Amino acid sequence: MSDFIKGICHFGLSVSDLDESIRFYSEVLGLKLSERREKDAFFQIGTDDVLALIQHPGGAARFDEEARPKNHGKAFTHFGLAADSAKAVFEFQDHLKANDARIVKEAYERWDGASLYFLDPNGYTLEYIFFDPGNE
Repeated sequence: MSDFIKGICHFGLSVSDLDESIRFYSEVLGLKLSERREKDAFFQIGTDDVLALIQHPGGAARFDEEARPKNHGKAFTHFGLAADSAKAVFEFQDHLKANDARIVKEAYERWDGASLYFLDPNGYTLEYIFFDPGNE
């Protein structure tokens, strides 16, 4: 590990509609909202990580023009959320479908676990992944 960088403190996403994004991350993904302010919100992930959602200046119209990912899940840029098991990945896919989330790549088993890719309301790609370090 770097002598300077000790880990990831947080990651932030510019969002089209803060209320819609808060609903998705709390109600659909089940993350705990730790703080809400006028133009941003914070979710605790695990014990040390934080997701910051930041309202894009100018609202939805400017977000669509300036910031919305153009590849709609087809690019590899994403962030991964950890699952407890391969079975949990498939169960979470059912949960996402029941909540009308857009699945980009259906759940699948892979040599090192299981994974699925989906979009948040802003077009960001998220991965839900179980990584089994014992599988080589």
